[in-house]
Amino acid sequence: MPDTEETGFTFVDKRGGADSPDALPQTPEMDTELDDSDQAPEQDDESMPPHPKLGARDRMLMCLDILGQGAWIALGLHADPATNEVTENLAEAKAMIDSLAAVATAVEPLVDGPLKREIRNLVTDLRANYVRRAAQ
Repeated sequence: MPDTEETGFTFVDKRGGADSPDALPQTPEMDTELDDSDQAPEQDDESMPPHPKLGARDRMLMCLDILGQGAWIALGLHADPATNEVTENLAEAKAMIDSLAAVATAVEPLVDGPLKREIRNLVTDLRANYVRRAAQ
């Protein structure tokens, strides 16, 4: 099988063609691959919908999600998506579970029924798994 060289990408502006005053100029930099130090070109503010305004409840729920995922990873029960490895760090797991429990207590008056039960179950499951892992 012959080796093929990737030539990068071609940027096509579909807003009005190459003769349009809004067309982006083709530069040699656009034909090279991005590495970790390069940043993607900024998007036009008008093409992106505005971000929704998040209240305290939504931000706390996001924190619960992040802390919960981190706790499962630190317990060694889920693979770390950054490394695809399973490693155990009980000190980190305890810190995240304790933080999650504190945020859960703070958000509890702001949520109802099924969501409240789901949050309580998450805290309970993580604590039980921590105790099991620590006893091993």
